[in-house]
Amino acid sequence: MKHNVNRFYGDYWSRAEKPIPDDDPTTEKRYLLLGSALKQFLTASNDASVLDAGCGRGEFIPFIKELGFKVVGIDISSAAIEKARRLCQEAPLYVGSLEDTLPFNNCEFKAIWSTEVLEHLFDVHACLSEFNRVLREGGILILTTPFHGFLKNLAIALVGFEEHFNPYLSHIRFFTKKSLAECLSRAGFEPVLWRGIGRVWPLYKSLFVVARKVKLPKSAPTIIG
Repeated sequence: MKHNVNRFYGDYWSRAEKPIPDDDPTTEKRYLLLGSALKQFLTASNDASVLDAGCGRGEFIPFIKELGFKVVGIDISSAAIEKARRLCQEAPLYVGSLEDTLPFNNCEFKAIWSTEVLEHLFDVHACLSEFNRVLREGGILILTTPFHGFLKNLAIALVGFEEHFNPYLSHIRFFTKKSLAECLSRAGFEPVLWRGIGRVWPLYKSLFVVARKVKLPKSAPTIIG
């Protein structure tokens, strides 16, 4: 299965047409919120390192560097990393799955930025637990993921179910604020900031959350059914 996942994202980033992130209307808002969060919760210094987890072609890496932080990128797709290397020639970049053991030391980073990635993962707990391991004590995880809430889900069910849950698309996880908070808590994080991105409540496109590492992860949840 892992080979198929690697091939899927390799094809995604290699195809001639523009990948979806190029047309994402929330990109500018994500820049603003990311910059604000890094300035609020971190102090730029020589050892203030940030991991861009699921960095894609690296569009956020130069922005993070301009804020005064060291930045490292990782993505499952070697094609994406090749694009990132052309855009971010000085940043260390790695090919690897976020669901596997990350190629970094314990407590290596002060912050992790992971945008529109979590919804693509099968083993969410493994990913968040690895984020916990490579973050320093009190470090912060900043992430975005598509928002699902009762009223938005009702609207989707009524007018857009087939399009939204198209089985050929890459989203396999669908988070409400409550379910995302539960996943973060189990992995040892405490959310300290929530924002909505795109549209207006209750139809936000995505959730933006800052969560602080406060404890070690619990064991993986029992799979039922």
